[in-house]
Amino acid sequence: MTESNLAAEAAQRLVAGDRAAALSLYLRAWNRPDDEVAERIFDLVSEWGDIDAALKTVEAEAQGGNPAAYEALAELLVELQRPKEALAALRSAADRGRDVTLMIASVLADELGDRVQAEEYYRQALVDDNPRALNDYGAFLSEDDERLDEATDLLRRAIERGDTMAAGNLGRLLADEERYEEALPWLKQALDAGHRSVLAVLGETEHTLGDLESARTHLRAALAEEVTGAHFAYALHLADTGSPEEAVRHYEAAAEEDGETNAYLNLALLHEELEQWSRADHHYREALAHQDEAAYVYYAQFLADQNRGDEIAALLKAAERLDLDEEDLAELRALAEESGSGAS
Repeated sequence: MTESNLAAEAAQRLVAGDRAAALSLYLRAWNRPDDEVAERIFDLVSEWGDIDAALKTVEAEAQGGNPAAYEALAELLVELQRPKEALAALRSAADRGRDVTLMIASVLADELGDRVQAEEYYRQALVDDNPRALNDYGAFLSEDDERLDEATDLLRRAIERGDTMAAGNLGRLLADEERYEEALPWLKQALDAGHRSVLAVLGETEHTLGDLESARTHLRAALAEEVTGAHFAYALHLADTGSPEEAVRHYEAAAEEDGETNAYLNLALLHEELEQWSRADHHYREALAHQDEAAYVYYAQFLADQNRGDEIAALLKAAERLDLDEEDLAELRALAEESGSGAS
């Protein structure tokens, strides 16, 4: 039976309420990790609501000789935070001739934190001339501040080969380096190619370059589409354009919904600007609890301004235990001495 016929039969089984049969048929029709059938598989599993039943169906299909099912199994296991089992499933797929080199590299890097072994797989994908390897390897290296030149080279080569996702990744890298004018055209190119995930960083870049109208448009679109980082970027925009109360709401969403720990310090600073001292104090403490090293000096200055300088000595001791940057430690010591609470 052809792939299209298998997918059509799977859709019929799904309408009839037989999720297990539909899932098995979709797995047999699955050719590529990013094709339409893949979306149907993961939508089905998500809507099923019984992850154990879905896993059993996928495992049975994989053990029955379908190597594509191992990829789906690995995806599910990653979602369930069982990365070692996911890696085993992917290696089973590879043993059966499935090209999962990049996916193995991703699991090793992102889930297991084994960057050394992950890089071996990225390099192998390059040797195999996998069309996505240049972009994926470049994105991987962009997380290492000491290898940004290598990352940039790989991403540019990927763009030259027509990989529009690489344009977005290059734009992000340049924006992170505060090279906003260089980042802007790559981010726009990625958005024009349909990569909506760049909306937040594009809006933030436009804001920094002074194009506030475009920034607002793109940041609001990012919020509407629930793009990662949208709340934090929009909060920055609002805080800088005279809407601190609204910025607070989006920083809170960034912290609580997106896990953006940098938002706590920004919240503290905003509440301090609004003269909401108890809220500012609360968020400074949250920033410290989330190990935001930048918060120590800001909080010490806040304590000094609030005539609570006697608390700075304890803050200094905590910072010294963290081996904080020496410049920041020097500023903390100066604030402690000025307040008469210097550590002996």
